Formats: sequence, C-alpha cells, structure tokens
Amino acid sequence: MKFRCSAGAVAVAVAAGVASPALAQTGAGFYLGAGLGFNLAAGMRHVGTAHDGGSDCDEYINPLAPQDPGCAGQGTSDWESEVDGAGGILAAASLGYRLGGSGLRVEAEYFHRESAFNETAPAAAAGGATLAKLAGELQRAEDRIGSVTSNNLFGNVLYDFPVDGPVTPYVGFGVGFGVTALDYGSLWVRSHDPSRITTGAGRPNAAEIQRNLANTTSVARVELRDTLFSYQALFGASFALSEAVALDVKGRWVDYGTFADDAIVWDPLRSHPPNRRLDGSQPVSGELETADMRLFGVSLGLTYSF
Repeated sequence: MKFRCSAGAVAVAVAAGVASPALAQTGAGFYLGAGLGFNLAAGMRHVGTAHDGGSDCDEYINPLAPQDPGCAGQGTSDWESEVDGAGGILAAASLGYRLGGSGLRVEAEYFHRESAFNETAPAAAAGGATLAKLAGELQRAEDRIGSVTSNNLFGNVLYDFPVDGPVTPYVGFGVGFGVTALDYGSLWVRSHDPSRITTGAGRPNAAEIQRNLANTTSVARVELRDTLFSYQALFGASFALSEAVALDVKGRWVDYGTFADDAIVWDPLRSHPPNRRLDGSQPVSGELETADMRLFGVSLGLTYSF
C-alpha cells in the first residue's frame, strides 16, 4: 500500500517550522490531533479447538452412532497454525490537554488499524484425534487469516521534552481497549481413498464409516470478534508550524493481548450440514485463540492547540 503526499506541501511545512521560533502551545490548554499512517503487525500463531464428538459419532457418517453410548457426549480436537507478519493502514484522532509548565499532557485517542495478512498456512497437529488424522487421513488441512481490523480507544499520558527550537520530541504510554475483527477460514479435505481412513477402525461397521468419510470436506468462513484490553508505548516529535498548529510524527508499539472467539462453524461439515444428527441436533462448533497480537505503527498528522 502506498501513501502519497505533496512534496511542495512538505517543503512549506518544514520551512514554516524552521521559521517559527516558538513551540506550538507550550502552555496549558486543549488540543485536537489527527493522523494517517501505516502499521506492521507481527506474525501470529493460533490454536483452534473443534467441539465435536468424533467423525465416527457422526450419524451422517456412521448410521449406528445414535445407538452407541460412547457417542452421547462431546469431545474436542485441537490444531495449530501460524502466519507471517502483515501491513496495512492506521488512522488516528485525539483530544488532549496540556498541563502547562510540566511538559505533561493527557489525551483520549481513537485509532483504527487494518492489517492485511491474507495468508493460507498448513494446520499442524496439536494433539488428540487431530494428530492421528493429520498422519495420513487428511489430504488437506489449512487455515486462512484474511484481514485483522481494530477500532481502539486509549487514554494516553505523554511527556514533551523541554528543548529549544521548533521541534519537540515526546514519549508516552497508554492503556485502553478495542474491538478486533479477524477474517478466518479453514479447509479440511479427507483422502478419497477409504483405505487411508483410520477413523472408525475397530467398529463393526468400520468399512461403512471409512467409505462414507472418504473424500469429505469441511469448510469454515467466518469473521471472528473479540474485545481486547491493550496497552501502547508512544514516541515521536512535533514540528511547530505556527503558535497553534504543529506537524506530528508519531510512532507506536501496541500489545493487544490474546484474541479468542468460539464462533467457528464448518458448513459444510464433512460434506453435510454442521451437526452430528440427521434431525439437525448436536451442532458442531469451534473456537480460535491467538497468542498476543502486536503491531508497530507510524503516522503523520497535525495538531491544533486552542
């Protein structure tokens, strides 16, 4: 993604900043800020859990499953996957107050980010039944992470270093929360060859189970959401353009914490509706949990003091 700006506008802004000996509003007072930039999100590892009773307890696959006491409950199976880092846009707006003479200021900040991962990665075994299936029964097993978007509200405390001239460096820290959405997909395809299917081995109708299960497909496409408590470290510099207006270059490092949602539905599930019974009962669902989401962002903006 490319960001463009007018070279002439930048030259005028820099010249104005150099020409102005006064810093923008060093005294007490409110200010407004807005900025646009980009973010670089760290690579992301995630673990998935399917709440299912096992493929051999699926009535579509095993007609004897409803009469089997061992199929009355619901089990789980796990897998994991990892995608590389991604980039995208970042836009921010803030309302702040300068505590005159101290160099401190406080602000409420909203910022939006979108990180375009758009990556498909193989699913790896995380133990349990999935381990056996990945050993040869599954022809394809992969996850896809599309875009990750966050709408965040932070409370920040910043300190402006007391230096002479039009440039004021600063650092800060903020805490807040954000609603994060993650586009998720998965594809699980079993071998077309029934002899490679191990599920159902030992059951009296094992051949029927393996025949029904061969070449089946499970597909999930869903937007997952979670509200995450977050914190960020801020750093940057303000370039005074006038008594009231300053050009702001801001960097940030944000830790969003662990993302989790249990809204995964495979439809189709093993090439049939997403439940284990022909009457539509015992639906099957899944959840996804990531390691801490983190990003680094840089933005260019303006502040107006009043």
